Amino acid sequence: MLINWFNWTLLLAALIVLLPLHLEALGFGVDGIAAVTAAAGVGGVLSADFVGGLASRIGPVRLVRFGLLAMGASVAGIGAVSQLIPMLVLNTIVGVCTSMIRVGSQMLVRNRVDDDRRGRVHARQGQTTRLTMLVVPVGVGVMWEVLGPLANFAIPALITVVTLALAGSLTIRPPARAAKGESMTPFTTMLRYASGPILFSAARAGRMLLLPLIGLELNLSPPRIGLLIGLTSAADLLISPISGPIMDSRGRLGTIIPSFALTAVGFIILGLASGGWLLGVAAVVLGLGNGFSAGLLLTLGTDLAPAGNEGAFLGRFGAMHDSGRLLGPFLVGLLGESLGLNAAAIALAVVCFIGLACILAFVGETRPPTKNSADRNMR
Repeated sequence: MLINWFNWTLLLAALIVLLPLHLEALGFGVDGIAAVTAAAGVGGVLSADFVGGLASRIGPVRLVRFGLLAMGASVAGIGAVSQLIPMLVLNTIVGVCTSMIRVGSQMLVRNRVDDDRRGRVHARQGQTTRLTMLVVPVGVGVMWEVLGPLANFAIPALITVVTLALAGSLTIRPPARAAKGESMTPFTTMLRYASGPILFSAARAGRMLLLPLIGLELNLSPPRIGLLIGLTSAADLLISPISGPIMDSRGRLGTIIPSFALTAVGFIILGLASGGWLLGVAAVVLGLGNGFSAGLLLTLGTDLAPAGNEGAFLGRFGAMHDSGRLLGPFLVGLLGESLGLNAAAIALAVVCFIGLACILAFVGETRPPTKNSADRNMR
């Protein structure tokens, strides 16, 4: 399962660097690069019901495999074309495939992993994402100077196909238990469930956008801005291993509360920053908050999904909190232009606190009862 998750993050991390380099080399401006990048998010949001229905028909293992193969082909295809429309279509497919891989992975965890280990498994997925996002972009940046665009896009796709073939026999095994059919969660109920994750996703998306922008506003040099990104990523990676054990031993709120609160405090510090050292403190606090959230949103979706209707629920739930990733940069741009970047940072702190309130009011603790706790309740 983790190998397949690594394949997905490998393709995604490579695209983060390759897309702007490729489009800029072809002569596209910022608007074209932004449009192609945003196409993946649009594809993920719009494909929720399609992915949910497909998951129910073909099962999670085939869904993950199909998503990885289609995503690899799309990534390689982007490197082979030079027109805007084909790139928009191919990156939209990447977004659809991302939804397939996430939903399939969550269904596998829901049906094949013991309840008291879900948080650990999803947190390991989060750690895999963080480590891959640190390492792969550096390697891709170096290889861009050595190889041509087509080879740079094709290599991650080839690695995905090879590792998928090698790991395939390890992922196919009978489900641990049969799911009992239940009706689909009403849309209004799902929206209440997703309100907190939507707001938190918006804040997380704003973190990596605001840090360099405020650094530039304070006239920091590019190396110091790079150091800021390194600080927040290092703090994130350092704290992420404890997220899963806390989720499983103390409950999901044991990571939700510190994650949301630290992220809010980090944005407050960022909004008050007037020098490089305070900006560094904000970067570390924001990284710690994000580290506590490793695997959190995946685990929430897995906990809340109704047995027998996991695919449809997880497709919609994932699309809802993905919409926050589109909302975050929009808020930063709107508030940054009208009120300034410091005000945008404070606004994202408020967004975090509102998101935490929504989680506490509409969701609460979702950790399934363990065998030990169930035995104690029966006595």
